[in-house]
Amino acid sequence: MYKFLITKAENDSGHFPEEARFEVKPLPADESFSLLQERMGPNIHETAGVNDLTKAFVKISRGFPAEIVMIGKVLSYFGQQESGVQTLESVLEEASDNENYSVAHLVCTKCQLLPTGILIDCCWRGSHFYRDYASVHYNELITYWILEGYFGHIDCIEKAYQMGHRALMELTDCRMVKREEAGYITIAKSDLDLDDFYQWGVGGTARLGLATLFDSNSKGFGRITSQNGMVKTLCKGMKGQKLATLMLDGNRFSGEVLLDLLMSEQELQRLSLFEGYQHSFKSSKLKKVIEISGSSSLNIIPNDFFKHMPQLQSLNLSDLQILSLPFSLYTLSELRWLILEGCSHLKKLESLGKLANLVVLDLSAATSFESFGDKTFSKHQKLQMIKLSKTKIKILPLLSSLRELTHLLLNGCVNIDRMRSITSLTSLQTLDLSGARKFKEFHDSSLETIVGLKFLDLSGTLVNYLPSTISNPCHLYLKCCFQLKQLPSVEGLAGLQVLDLSGSSELNTIGNDFFEHLTCLRVLNLSETNVESLPSLSTLCSLRHLLLSRCLSLRTLPELASLTKLEVLDLSQCSALAEVRDSSFEHLLLLQRLDLSETMIDCLPPLPKPGNLRSLLLKKCANLKVLPSLTSLAKLEELNLSGISSLNETGAAFLEYTTNLRILDLSETQLVQLPSMSNLQSLSHLSVKGCPKLESVPNLAALTKLEFLDLSGTAVRDLPPLHRFSNLRQLLLRDCSNVEEFQHLEMLDLLDPTVTELPHWISNLTNLELFDPPKLKNKQGAETTKIESPLEEPNQHQWHVSCWSFEPIMGAFKHGISMRSTQFVELFEENPSFLGESVKPYHFLVHPRKAQNGHGSEISYHNEILLRDIYFQTREFAHPRDREQSLEIHGFDSFPKGFELILRHAEFLFLVETPFVKGLSDLGVENVKKIKVCWIERCKEIESLLCLDKVENIAKPEGKAAEMDKSAENVEDFSHLMENLEILWLSSAINLKSIYSGNLQGGFRNLKYFYLAYCPKLLNVFPLCQKLENLEVLEVKFCDKLETLFEHDLATLPKLHKLHLWALPNLKKAGCLVPAVHYLRVGDCPMLVNLMSVSQYPENLEILQIKFCDSLETVFQNSTSPNHMLPNLYKFHIWDLPELKSVGVELPHLQDCCIRGCPKLQHHLEVLNARSSVTN
Repeated sequence: MYKFLITKAENDSGHFPEEARFEVKPLPADESFSLLQERMGPNIHETAGVNDLTKAFVKISRGFPAEIVMIGKVLSYFGQQESGVQTLESVLEEASDNENYSVAHLVCTKCQLLPTGILIDCCWRGSHFYRDYASVHYNELITYWILEGYFGHIDCIEKAYQMGHRALMELTDCRMVKREEAGYITIAKSDLDLDDFYQWGVGGTARLGLATLFDSNSKGFGRITSQNGMVKTLCKGMKGQKLATLMLDGNRFSGEVLLDLLMSEQELQRLSLFEGYQHSFKSSKLKKVIEISGSSSLNIIPNDFFKHMPQLQSLNLSDLQILSLPFSLYTLSELRWLILEGCSHLKKLESLGKLANLVVLDLSAATSFESFGDKTFSKHQKLQMIKLSKTKIKILPLLSSLRELTHLLLNGCVNIDRMRSITSLTSLQTLDLSGARKFKEFHDSSLETIVGLKFLDLSGTLVNYLPSTISNPCHLYLKCCFQLKQLPSVEGLAGLQVLDLSGSSELNTIGNDFFEHLTCLRVLNLSETNVESLPSLSTLCSLRHLLLSRCLSLRTLPELASLTKLEVLDLSQCSALAEVRDSSFEHLLLLQRLDLSETMIDCLPPLPKPGNLRSLLLKKCANLKVLPSLTSLAKLEELNLSGISSLNETGAAFLEYTTNLRILDLSETQLVQLPSMSNLQSLSHLSVKGCPKLESVPNLAALTKLEFLDLSGTAVRDLPPLHRFSNLRQLLLRDCSNVEEFQHLEMLDLLDPTVTELPHWISNLTNLELFDPPKLKNKQGAETTKIESPLEEPNQHQWHVSCWSFEPIMGAFKHGISMRSTQFVELFEENPSFLGESVKPYHFLVHPRKAQNGHGSEISYHNEILLRDIYFQTREFAHPRDREQSLEIHGFDSFPKGFELILRHAEFLFLVETPFVKGLSDLGVENVKKIKVCWIERCKEIESLLCLDKVENIAKPEGKAAEMDKSAENVEDFSHLMENLEILWLSSAINLKSIYSGNLQGGFRNLKYFYLAYCPKLLNVFPLCQKLENLEVLEVKFCDKLETLFEHDLATLPKLHKLHLWALPNLKKAGCLVPAVHYLRVGDCPMLVNLMSVSQYPENLEILQIKFCDSLETVFQNSTSPNHMLPNLYKFHIWDLPELKSVGVELPHLQDCCIRGCPKLQHHLEVLNARSSVTN
């Protein structure tokens, strides 16, 4: 294929010369190759396996530069992925069978460079304004993407715009967008076949459907400008043009500002308010589109709100707390999109009869929704999508008249048990009932008439049979259908591509001819079913994945030789499988992964030659007598032969030929000798654990890419210097009794980031997280002995511990090497006083053991710990941490056994993402009584920090006297905890309802700093007037239900110097006196009428900032004396306080004064400093 460039030039005489034609030829192969190398980058070019594929990809490009640019993007992306080379080989195989294969399709669907919503939008079937009618300015297109929610959760418009620009660049590279002049672009009509995304339906993931609302006569949004949390139509210089589009970040604007804006812009057609908007509002004459989403406090919309909006076409009220919809909404006859997603308090809709133009109705995740006011949708014949996922709906209105319905989503609808007739829904493409755990059957015996059906998901339902005919779906999911026992022949499955029955544990029989016509099937998943045998698979010529793991009853396999395109065969843990036919694997030339782990096979058939196999897993195949030749598997990257007794003393000679290995596991075998490992330069994981006769690993020092090395239980004597192993994360040497390098090392040294006694090369292992050493000496000089403990068993209680330094060491923060929980218990039992007597401070990090891929998890905590440490030291509560004992706990679902040994000595306690903690009593009262600093973050299950009732019931020894003594002791310990606390930080505890409950004596006598944020269920901070005489800083933010700081008595906080209250939509009073406060900041508290009384006015106040408090009438209440003044106040900022009438005190010495949006504050203006900035 050639392209021609035709140009014309006008000469001076005004006459045109003859046409000049220049033939533009494709790039030659060498230039194509050079361009490809340039675009993929030098690092990727050197990646093993990628370089071998470049010439084949150059051939696909046909020498077209644009194609080469995209191929370079593909190779750059997949070259960095763990299984990228396998994916690229599959791509080449598909391209060889399809001369029209599109590289753009690969970039879009596989590289994950574009948000799914944008990808689907660009390939939208049907009318699409931005693609079909005109060029569009890039700002307008990005605004459209943001409004449709293609970038997910938005908390900052500026960040969303940055994401939009990145997506635009990717689309340009993929030639799905073409640049024009002056910032305009056109969207190409894509010829990509994106059937993988058809389940998204009309509009894809769009939440407003704007591209379907504009028509050929529309001008779209027009020119758009973005700044300061606002996106709006560019009106400047356009005479008579009104503001048509407005998008606001709700966190940036007050209700008064927004009201003025709305009421002044009578022609506003599109309004979008994002999360954070918490104010009530009145109606304006909006015309086309409204989105008001994400406000956790908005629970009422006035009944007449939509009265003057008869032309409204799209309405998104997602994630609001509304109990019902306003009556005026039910009269919007032009409405096409109604999105009520996540309206968790909405229970019922009234009749939608007047909304005859509805196209999309979305109530997904409206978890309380139960019923419609209509018995039928007969008046809604334009409906294309109904989303009721995760609702309580039991009976649907009749759907039989919905000829245009394409998507019906009922996943997670736990009350639906039967589906009414749907045979008339001839356009239906997606029917999702997954997780509808009461659903048993369809009314219809056949779904033959639903000719458009592509996606059917019945996973997790009670179906025990399928309709006799299903009209040619592409995807059929029946996962975890525990009532399904047989799968007889079903007609109409000829186009099926994915069949997933995994987890349907009662399924034992599949009809003999079930697979006969499934020639398009690509994925067959029967994992965790009860089948004993399979029918013939010989017709599955397109099958690529055959997944049969944990089929415990499977005894035999059918002939597999005809599955020539098979790439993955997983038979792991098929514990009854004893035989695989001799010729089954030999012809599977495309096979990339073969997993026969924990089967009973005694002989492995010959593997394909030449082999394309990347992963061969034979773990614990105890009956395997003879291994086939592995010398032809030059592409092998993962090999697991652990537990194979037939791997004899010198049986690893094949390693000389498997030079691409990345993961090698030869543990628990009889190996005595290994060949040279110098040719395994790509190896990242090596385990020879439990090979008791193995004395050396030849040329181990050459494996510098290792991340995991396990020599536990071997007879290895010497370790080479590992100073070049900068990637090593885990080094396991347990029970290597012959290793001499660590004979003088004590166990305590492992926990010290500054230790110098380790072998000198260990200091170069900068990424080392877990070191499991040979036997070490304890503090008294005796060798430690292995302790039999339940912690040795693999279970959820195993954990790792490391110690972090407080100060940088050699220019960087470092931590001690991680120690297993069993090692720590062993150390503590040998040295029970080492924590209590230690003069050194420590910061222990305790986290669950995570062993996937042989990597630990500490590195994921590293940045978080350091950033919090910096934050901790720069806040008002800066504390002498270098003299304290600190403990951080991450990510436990249950109490980790043994870790109370550290906990009971800790003075600083950090709890992060630890679901088992519902209160500090769950850690054991006796374990936390020394805590001075308590930091709790993202512990979503915590309900009450200190619960006396729970404390009194923790231990119930026999006998009333003993019970009373124990209860009294617990209460006393808890009282000590309350009195010891100096710093309390609570953040993102979404189920927290109280700080403490029960009649606790004493109180927080020594509490100096209290930070509370993102606790939406908390009603008050302190239910009783507490003794908080030492509290210095109090910050409370983003607590949606909080009504007051102190529930009953008016508390006095004599030492409080900073008070910060922000985003508390239901706060009605502070309930405290703060005579010593220096800094007072209050904002976004719309229910607050007055801030505080002047009976003890804060004469030391220096800074006062109040913003966005819609109901605030006065700052200081009950002021009758003209002598009340704030002599030290120098900074006074008040913004958007529409009801503020007075400050209540005199402000004689202001230096920085700013008053905005306070129209009723008139008689105070003349007393303000001349340098003030006053705007009303």
